[in-house]
Amino acid sequence: MSLWIERILKEFPAELSRLWIAADPDDVLLDERVLAGLRDRGFEVLPFLDSVVFRAEYEQRYRQAWDQGQEGPAKSLVLHLRSNNTSDLPWDYLKQARRVSLSLANLFPKLNYPVVRALGAEYHEALFAAQTKHASQMLGGDATKEFVLTHIFKISPHLISRSEELWNVLLKLHYRDASLPTVLADHVAQVLDDNPEFSGLPISELFSSKSTLLRTVKVAWFRYLKKLGVGGSTDWRT
Repeated sequence: MSLWIERILKEFPAELSRLWIAADPDDVLLDERVLAGLRDRGFEVLPFLDSVVFRAEYEQRYRQAWDQGQEGPAKSLVLHLRSNNTSDLPWDYLKQARRVSLSLANLFPKLNYPVVRALGAEYHEALFAAQTKHASQMLGGDATKEFVLTHIFKISPHLISRSEELWNVLLKLHYRDASLPTVLADHVAQVLDDNPEFSGLPISELFSSKSTLLRTVKVAWFRYLKKLGVGGSTDWRT
């Protein structure tokens, strides 16, 4: 089990409470491996959509069985709230439940929350491992972007100064099917913006879209052939 999954599951020791409230604005709990781990521990997760609906479900299926000394459908129930605001929940549930906050801001305390949130859930596991191993202090927005580029994508935009270096990085990136999230692609474009060698290139799109890279390379190739007097079309669609 990865450090990321362990970190989330350790918030739910089954013996502490029957009823839990998980404030989860970033849908961390919806990772299939997390849900499987909770099921293995005897937890069931129920989304909170309406207090009346939840009350009926909880009272009839869970609390009644527990009050009678029965195990019921599950040993413990997690009310999954897709926000940090628990004020709208019924007071009696707030009083008896154990509350857990699963915000990415809490799980990645050394990294910039807006940047982490913009990356997408598929990067959380690798990023959490990188934070645990390499982040020694709190990082701002740009520093977090550089951290992710370095430790997740193995890219340092400040070391790209020539066209051959740019294309080498791009081809390696997309060969791994590891296109950059927009927030990182825009940052790379900003770093490379002052280099006249890259003038006119859609840098952000080249890093975030494999199809854009392939179209750009194809057009450049046909232009090169044309300079050599070899027939061909510069229209990438042909």
